[in-house]
Amino acid sequence: MTDDPSQVDHADGGGATLLELPASAWSTIKTVYWANSVSWRFLKAGALLFFGFFCWAGSNVLHSYNASVDLLYYPMAYGFLLIVYGPIHHLVVIPLAVRWRRGAGRRQRLGRRLPNTMLVAFVLAVLVLGALPFGAMAVDFQAGFGSDSPDVNPELSCVKSPTPTGTNVTCTLSSSQGVGSVDVRSDGASIASVTEPPYVFTIRERELGTVTGEKQFTVVLRDEDGDLVRRYTRRLALIPTEDG
Repeated sequence: MTDDPSQVDHADGGGATLLELPASAWSTIKTVYWANSVSWRFLKAGALLFFGFFCWAGSNVLHSYNASVDLLYYPMAYGFLLIVYGPIHHLVVIPLAVRWRRGAGRRQRLGRRLPNTMLVAFVLAVLVLGALPFGAMAVDFQAGFGSDSPDVNPELSCVKSPTPTGTNVTCTLSSSQGVGSVDVRSDGASIASVTEPPYVFTIRERELGTVTGEKQFTVVLRDEDGDLVRRYTRRLALIPTEDG
């Protein structure tokens, strides 16, 4: 303990400053959130659109490495919805709420509740879409990461056909050039492997694992050295049925 008043005051001032930091940061966030000038509206809308696209595209790219990581559907859904919701929230919802809050009665109450209500609806939509993803949100980039053979890009064509014992899926490659082997995986396990051209394979529906309620499989192409050249993910529901 010290009897020097200047030292005591300095310590108290430092503590007060540390305590004020969260409040100051929160005040800054609220100021930016409610900023309603035209320039700020478009700046915030553009930033959220860019951030949403980054989250959506990044999650899809990571998901292409391992389709069994279901948690990636949530940042994917967040980014996918934010691309549309972010600009709408700051170009429409916030200006409308600011205008209504200046009024009185019911309109003023709506102005105070509208932004929070919209944010809650957005979070719920992210949770639902993350649990039940659909085709437009989850994009297969069909990219071969880490490959030294960028020209190897055959088209993978698949058709399904009903049989007395279930549904079969037959897939073919448009070209076998640069391909050394084909491995078909589902739910983290290999269900088929082809090492000779033309790399045609048939799998059964009952062999496929389920990811977020959809049966799907991944086709991995490797070159003669065993290096990854392409990866394709196919959902059973989106594969066309063979004519006839």
